[in-house]
Amino acid sequence: MKSTDPFTRTPGIAGKAYIDNGIADEIIENFKSDVSSKYVYKITGLRGSGKSVEYGRIIRTLKEDKNWLVYPLSSSGEAVKTLISKMSMEDFISSKTETVSTGSTTSVGGNAVVVSGNETVSVTKTVADNEHFYSEEATLTKMIETANKKKYKVLIGVDDISKTPEMVKLLSMVGSMILEGLQVYLVVTGLSENIEDFSSEKNLTFFKRADEREITTLNKYDMAFMYEKLLGVDTVKAREIGELTNGYAYAYQVIGSLYFKKKDKETLEDIIPDYERILFKDSYDMIWKSLTPGEKELIRCIYKSKDGRKETIESLMSTPASYAVFRNRLINKHIVDGDTRGQLKIRLPRFEKYIEIWGD
Repeated sequence: MKSTDPFTRTPGIAGKAYIDNGIADEIIENFKSDVSSKYVYKITGLRGSGKSVEYGRIIRTLKEDKNWLVYPLSSSGEAVKTLISKMSMEDFISSKTETVSTGSTTSVGGNAVVVSGNETVSVTKTVADNEHFYSEEATLTKMIETANKKKYKVLIGVDDISKTPEMVKLLSMVGSMILEGLQVYLVVTGLSENIEDFSSEKNLTFFKRADEREITTLNKYDMAFMYEKLLGVDTVKAREIGELTNGYAYAYQVIGSLYFKKKDKETLEDIIPDYERILFKDSYDMIWKSLTPGEKELIRCIYKSKDGRKETIESLMSTPASYAVFRNRLINKHIVDGDTRGQLKIRLPRFEKYIEIWGD
């Protein structure tokens, strides 16, 4: 009887098959250190590269620390109101037993948060039309000041961030509070192009300059070790399985799960069709649809060139002069590897098969 599959396709979860790349540990260490002055981190990488896994480790680890208040927020919701609401629920802020002033309020979903001089908050007071009330920024700043006075550090997290008016507002407030000296920290994940969209905002210089950590490929020795350990295969077979992934984290999980569940008489080759189907459906469709026509053409030309050399690729392009532009875009999107001078290579495993069949 086989045990439970140790591999997973659930976003943000790596389970027993997790391979540590050190990114989460580095960020946690810097956030917790009294010496470090790093307050903001951006985790980037290709879809399926494991960004959410590292993000999840940071969130869960600091949530377990009694000195931290951790608030993960949706990238598509009303982030500022949600953060105010979540902080209102903290015992040291929300007090149902004390009477508070009604002079300063801010509306949250029809109710009001009332911050009094003795730093207590009521979440049930209704705002009257003629009452003066604090702005959301003033209320949030007061709450985080109160948390800091109680010796709490505050971490805000956003997974798969993209530029929306609500996110611009949140980041602007966080930047202002960091400048005020508050202990408020921020970690986000996202595609590079989505994070770069914020660069056009003049008041978000702090975010543009914040530390960025790119998740690239998994280490081949680590993958082989985990396949040996979790699949019960020898080193040669573990290496063979690992080579099918190109170090792509999602592929590592998919092929591991399929091999774990394969029938005794099935070979590695027998599970390849399912491997390709899952990659194409779950990952490559979204990646391909996000590309521009020029980027798609360059990818097709890379495959047609066979050797990936610049001269060969340019000879196949309809507009060779655009090579450098699209090359840089695809490298920035983590789809193309340009580490070898004058040569390009696609990072994704079995992607040529996807292009051949579905890349019209």
